[in-house]
Amino acid sequence: MADQKCAHPGCNCIVEPKGPYGKYCSEHCKEARGMTELRCGCQHIDCR
Repeated sequence: MADQKCAHPGCNCIVEPKGPYGKYCSEHCKEARGMTELRCGCQHIDCR
């Protein structure tokens, strides 16, 4: 299975298959799944 984009709309990170946060790249994105963010706050290099 190929890597895919994080499910959080404001995030640009790539998620590894079977990662620790499911379809999200971080705990931040998983918790913010219902919020609209202008800029992702996961602090990964792709989103800074």
